[in-house]
Amino acid sequence: MTGKDISGELPSDCEKARRGRPPQMNHAAREAAILRTAAQLLLETPFDKVTMTAIAEKAGMSKRTVYEIFKSREELLVRAIINVSDTIFLPLKDEERGLPLSERLSILLRFNTPSSADQNKLELLRSVIAKARTYPDLAYNLYTSSKGTLSGFLRAELLRASESGEISLSRNDVDLAVELLMDMALENPLTHLLQPDASPTSEREKERRLQFAIALFLRGLAP
Repeated sequence: MTGKDISGELPSDCEKARRGRPPQMNHAAREAAILRTAAQLLLETPFDKVTMTAIAEKAGMSKRTVYEIFKSREELLVRAIINVSDTIFLPLKDEERGLPLSERLSILLRFNTPSSADQNKLELLRSVIAKARTYPDLAYNLYTSSKGTLSGFLRAELLRASESGEISLSRNDVDLAVELLMDMALENPLTHLLQPDASPTSEREKERRLQFAIALFLRGLAP
């Protein structure tokens, strides 16, 4: 022994252990991973199969870990639905804010999800409606979250258009105008919920409805 301190030359047992196993995620990272997984499953698989076990397996975690972060399946799925809803409709980009109002509304009213997910979103809605008494918070958030996000974007844009003179609309009527525009532009899911074998609406038909609704809406608000 020379008395020379060699602690800086050799890795500690702790460092060796860290090198030998994958890094551990902190609480926030695990929570985010679980929510991403749940959201993905909701868009890809039947609602009844989106269980805590399925989420844990797909996320690469134990079910115990999932339950340490989320107390129940409903709590987890409510959070996942809110997260999904936040991505279905997006705000305008800076470079889009100078476009004509008809184009701005068209951008805001577009779904930011792949068309392949449409049928499962319908099945998700059907399943949650059937279980609304069992999962009231889940049903409420499915109904209000994406609708609330979109209505907020549209309300802000209509107020801005009214203040700039693009349209003639009283501030007191903005919320009603937003509701009417969404009802006109977006297809009512009840048709397909009550007729599950009906052919899905084509993208061309959806686009035609959207553009016609916006044109009709703006014609009624012409200054």
